[in-house]
Amino acid sequence: MKKRVFISMVLTIIALGASRPDSRTFFLAGAAVMLLGQFIRLAASASIVKSRTLTTHGPYAVVRNPLYLGTLVMTSGMLIAMTSTAKPLLTAVLWAGVGAAFAWIYWVTIKAEEEFLRSTYGQAFEDYCKAVPAILACPCTFSSFFESGAYSRAVFIKNKEWRGLSGLAAILIILYLKLHYGY
Repeated sequence: MKKRVFISMVLTIIALGASRPDSRTFFLAGAAVMLLGQFIRLAASASIVKSRTLTTHGPYAVVRNPLYLGTLVMTSGMLIAMTSTAKPLLTAVLWAGVGAAFAWIYWVTIKAEEEFLRSTYGQAFEDYCKAVPAILACPCTFSSFFESGAYSRAVFIKNKEWRGLSGLAAILIILYLKLHYGY
C-alpha cells in the first residue's frame, strides 16, 4: 500500500487529538515501548538493501518484516502512553480503532511485498518464508539480530530511517503536554 505512511500519519494525528492520557506510569511505559520499537526499526534499516537483494541476515534472520514489527511495537507503545484510566471506553475505542487500522494497512502491505519478492526471488523467497516468521519473532532466534556484520552505516543513511526519530519525539512531546496540562 503506497499511501500507508500518509494514512498512518492521519490516523496518528486523529488518535493523538482524541486521546486523554492521565497516567504518568502509562506514559513512561509507553515511551519505553516506543523507544524499543524505534530501535528495532533503526536496526532493520541498517541491514536492508531495498529492491536489490533478498535480505536474510540480522533482524531479517529473526523476522521477515522487522520494520513493520518495529512499527507494531511503536504503535503499541503509543497506545499505552495514550491510556486514560478515567476514560476506559475512550481508551478501548482508540486501541480498537488503531489496532484495526494497523492490521488492515500492514496486512495489505505485506501481501503486496510478498508477491513482489516471490516473483523476484522465487524459490529463495519461498525457502525464507518457511524458515522465518512474518511478524512475530521466535525468541530462540534473537542472537541473529546481534550479528555485527549484518549492519551498514551507508545503508542506514541511505534508508533515512533516522528521520522517524523526529516523529517519535513529536508524539512523545504531544502526549506529555496532554498529560501534563490535562487536555
